[in-house]
Amino acid sequence: MTVIDGPNDELLDQQRLAVSRDKAIAISGLSPRQVDYWARTGLVEPAVDTRVSPGRRIRLYGFLDLLALMVAAQLRTEYRISLQHIRRIVEHLKSHGYHQPLTQLRFSVYRGQVYFQHPDGQWEGDLRPDQLVLQQVLDLQPLRQRIAEGTRRDDNLAGKVEKRRGTLGGKPVFAGTRIPVDTVRRYLDAGRSTNQVLEAFPDLTPEDVEAVRRGGAA
Repeated sequence: MTVIDGPNDELLDQQRLAVSRDKAIAISGLSPRQVDYWARTGLVEPAVDTRVSPGRRIRLYGFLDLLALMVAAQLRTEYRISLQHIRRIVEHLKSHGYHQPLTQLRFSVYRGQVYFQHPDGQWEGDLRPDQLVLQQVLDLQPLRQRIAEGTRRDDNLAGKVEKRRGTLGGKPVFAGTRIPVDTVRRYLDAGRSTNQVLEAFPDLTPEDVEAVRRGGAA
């Protein structure tokens, strides 16, 4: 039996993470068609899905959304669990109050069947809990590591600014982030130190703050 553990909070600040649909595709290893279909059918939906104009749509995936994509993908590809089976499990668990069931519970796969463990320790599935024999344990650390690596800012972008279409109305942001330059400038104008700015925005570097001080991040 293989066990897939639930999430922990060690690698990333989950509340701050938000990546585009294209980045979610790259990190999860899924195809654009799969990601779009899973979002459209409610299997794994992005945290933000907004149509800002007839031809423009913004979709952002948070940490748990990415993890859910990767858990579903792992069940499909490595353990040959059908999409219909996964969907039934997700719908069943959502009906019992779980918002992100693929990341909230511990799952086990045994002879092509999926079982899940509730927070109270009880297993639900065809086998009784005392009949489960764990032969192999597989946690989600490699998947979390892939998310961390896929969203880590390139060191070469420190101190650089860019404007991206569809990001904060085209306002200048620090390269590789969604953090507006104007926001950091307001912090500095209010007398905040570099350390205080970095505490508020852990994705930034001293080079980014210095660029704003010099006026080069306009």
